[in-house]
Amino acid sequence: MGTSLLRSQVLKHYKKLIRTSQAVFQNDPTRITSMTQGIRENFAHYKNVTDEKTIKELIRAAKDTDNYLRREVLQTIQTDENTYRLVVKPYMLFDNTRLIRVCEDDEKEHHEQEEKARQQGLTPCELAAQKLK
Repeated sequence: MGTSLLRSQVLKHYKKLIRTSQAVFQNDPTRITSMTQGIRENFAHYKNVTDEKTIKELIRAAKDTDNYLRREVLQTIQTDENTYRLVVKPYMLFDNTRLIRVCEDDEKEHHEQEEKARQQGLTPCELAAQKLK
């Protein structure tokens, strides 16, 4: 893999992580700033790495981090002194005892499901729950 191709891959995943942190921590500027700073510092720490194998491992780690943020991190918002609201993304479902992750890697399909739910007067979670029954 050429140096310029690896460089473009690194930049692509850098930008993707920044966008993911903005989406995951939407309406939480403090957390977004903190995540952005951490991502910048991490990428800057490894900017002088030249070994192709190591760069590929770092790219894989960036992909894994992005997937983890998208699928595993739930945002809570404090509504008053003793109450927090859990922000559930459309691709996550709850049953009585555990969190069920229903996440499609293909965002186009995700948006199509949202539109279908909207047309049926349902939330995306309600539509996905119907499919599980």
